[in-house]
Amino acid sequence: MKKQHLVLAATLGCILALPAMAASDSAAEKTSAELKAVLRQHHDALNKQDLKALLALYADSPSVALMGTGPGEFWKGKAAVEETYKHYFETFKPGTLSHECPETTGAETGNDAWLMASCVMKDTDAAGQPREFGLNVSAVLKKEAAGWRFQALHFSNLAGDNGPPEAGTEAAATVPAAAPAPAAPAKKAE
Repeated sequence: MKKQHLVLAATLGCILALPAMAASDSAAEKTSAELKAVLRQHHDALNKQDLKALLALYADSPSVALMGTGPGEFWKGKAAVEETYKHYFETFKPGTLSHECPETTGAETGNDAWLMASCVMKDTDAAGQPREFGLNVSAVLKKEAAGWRFQALHFSNLAGDNGPPEAGTEAAATVPAAAPAPAAPAKKAE
C-alpha cells in the first residue's frame, strides 16, 4: 500500500515568496501586506513550535480544516488541527525549517483569499538528521475582526520522484518515498 504523508513544514510560510498580489490602490496594497504578515507569523510560530500562536491564526469557525495527501488525512475543527500540530512537533527540531517556493500564486477578493505554492522544504528531524522534500500547499483564508485567518489548509507531497503516470497507463501500486517527510496519524474528521 502506498505510504501517505502529511507535511506541515513551514505550512504557508513557503508562500512568503508569493509575488505581490494585484493591487490598484493603497488599501489593496495594505491588505496584501497584512496577508503576508499572517503567513510570516504562521511560519515563525511553526518554526518555534508555538502551538498557541499557530491556533490563533485559524478562523473562529468549527469548520476549519487541515488536509494531507492521502485517505484519512483530514482533520476538521481546531481540536483536531491542534492534535496534528502536536504530533508534527515531535518530528523536527525547532528552528530548522526553511523553504524555497519557485511556483506560487494567489489572490484576494474582499474578505476572502486563496494561495498555492510548490516548494522544496528543509528541516532537521528529531534524531538530528537533515531532510529535504517537496511540498505542495494550498489555503483558503478569510478576514475576520482580528485579521486574516486560515479556514482551510491542504498539504501534499509526492511519495516518489517518478512524476505523474503517462496518459493511458496505471500508476504503480507502490512507490517508495525518496526522502520521507514527517507523517501525521491518520484521523478522519468527526
